[in-house]
Formats: sequence, structure tokens, C-alpha cells
Amino acid sequence: MMNRKSKRINTNLTRKTVFRVVSCFFVIIFLLSLSVSAQKIIQGTDETSQISIPNVPRISETEWRILTDALTAENWDRASFYASGWINRLKVDNETKQIARLRYFYLYSLAGRIFKAHENGKKTDEQVAWRELDKAVEDLIGKEFVLPPREYRSTCEKNLNFICPVKDNEKAFRTSATNKDAKGILSFDYVIFEKKIDLKAYEDNQIFLGGTLKRVEFNDELSNEQPWVMYLIFEKGFVRVIA
Repeated sequence: MMNRKSKRINTNLTRKTVFRVVSCFFVIIFLLSLSVSAQKIIQGTDETSQISIPNVPRISETEWRILTDALTAENWDRASFYASGWINRLKVDNETKQIARLRYFYLYSLAGRIFKAHENGKKTDEQVAWRELDKAVEDLIGKEFVLPPREYRSTCEKNLNFICPVKDNEKAFRTSATNKDAKGILSFDYVIFEKKIDLKAYEDNQIFLGGTLKRVEFNDELSNEQPWVMYLIFEKGFVRVIA
């Protein structure tokens, strides 16, 4: 098991603050099942041609809807069950990067289980979810992820569930993924690129960030004063923009 270590952050986020933040619940965005053919693939500052991937197994539209419905309803047990099961079923990723997307949904839904159990005072359920998250992270370090599509904002201030630049790091972007009511942040996501990239040109587009999971940091002091669960840090970042 990983040794969970709380990372103190200088965001001054309290539950009251989170409610005041202008937030767009990102689950509503990623419900769209978009194909790679509808996206422009960007790597660093270079645009690359469409990558040809052999025809491999995929999750059907009906099955995908089961997962997205569970996420929308914040049925975290159901969402984590299906995300985990379908990751194991697919084995090899397909052209729509379903495994890479499922990996994110799996960790996000486990964070949702933790936050919900904490809010309801169910310590045993919270501990069980922490253990599953520990194990999931161990298995997923070094694996490719694709984050849900979001819009870009030029500043992170008061912008949850959007992509924004990391201060003093021109090669990094972050998102802050909340639950539906924006009562807490389930995941701070940091994507680090190998070279500088400018997303301002795509400010009106839905943008997929992706990368390889480098490390995860957890909040062992989850509380009203620290209403967040985890940091996901990705390296070898890439971008896909909905055309």
C-alpha cells in the first residue's frame, strides 16, 4: 500500500469558499462520447496527423452510458465498479482512448466514495475506499490517462472544473475537479508538458488533457477546512481539441 501523505496547499479553500466559486460540473461535459476523428491532436506546440490504431475491442455506447449515468448521479460504488471492470476487460486501448479515460473515471469515482463517506460520517466505508484508491494508484502509476474535456481559462482563480495555467510554470496546466454540488474538490489534476504549449487559441473549445500518471498525493486531513481528496500529477502531457 502507498503511504498516504497530506499535502498542504495554499488555496485557502473552505467549504464556504467552494460554494462561492463559479463552477461548471465537468461530468456534464464528459458525458459526450466523442471519437478521435472529431478531435485535433496537439503535442507540445506541434500539431500531428491522425494516429492510426488497429481495430480493438471497445465499450459500447450503451455500456458507456451506464458509467456516465452513475457518475452523474454520484453513485460512486457503481461508477468505480464499472470503470474498474471495463479497464480489465479491454486490456488494449482503442482509437477513442477508452482505457485511458476509464482510468481517470476510476480514480475520480473512488475519490467520490471517500468524500461521500467522510461527509456522512461513515468511517469504515471511508477507510475501505482509501484502501481501494491506494491499490488502484499502485497499479496505474506510469499508465496513460485522458482527462474529461474542459474549457480553458487564463487564470485558476475562482475557476474550478476548467483548465488553467500553473503559475510560474509555462509547461504545466491544472484542473480542479469537484463533485456535483462543488462542496469539495475530488481531484487537483496537474499535467506537465515536455515543452511550452499555448492553449489560448483554443479558449472556446473543449479540450482533452492527457499524460502519464507520475505520482499521486492524498489528503489525510480531509475536513471542512481542507475539502479535497487527492492530487494527480501527470507527465509527458498531450492535448486533444474538439474540432
